[in-house]
Amino acid sequence: MRFSGSGIQMVVLVLLSLWLGEQAQNKGWISSPWGQLVGVFFGVFASIYHLIKSVSKY
Repeated sequence: MRFSGSGIQMVVLVLLSLWLGEQAQNKGWISSPWGQLVGVFFGVFASIYHLIKSVSKY
């Protein structure tokens, strides 16, 4: 039960990062496919890092 919310937290972080990448892309800060790709990869790596850090405490 300790890590039951980890999956939802990972999905929310990836979707938030995707949205931020898309917003940066729409503002013209990053070219077309790269905003979403950077957002997704950042979200995946950040969520995996957070999961490993949480699990290693126990």
